Amino acid sequence: MIEVIGGWLQDVLLPSFSTLVLAAVFGLVRRYVQRLNDEKLRQLLLELVRAAEQIYGPGNGEAKRAYVEEKLKQSGYTSVEREKLEAAVYALSGA
Repeated sequence: MIEVIGGWLQDVLLPSFSTLVLAAVFGLVRRYVQRLNDEKLRQLLLELVRAAEQIYGPGNGEAKRAYVEEKLKQSGYTSVEREKLEAAVYALSGA
């Protein structure tokens, strides 16, 4: 009887446990990769905002935003939330 229960536990619970562990590991890896991508985008936004400030000077907000959005598209970012762009401007302005 104990051998039957032990065999059942080994046949049913071990694969289920392995699946749960794999799912947890993949979830952690996915979050880590997303964090790296977010940091890469943040750095790119800071660089582009800095460049726009150098090119267009004070004011000219629409021209600067168009410049940044165009450069983002050229870098493969088809859409970036406006909040992220505004956060980069805020970070550079020191406000």
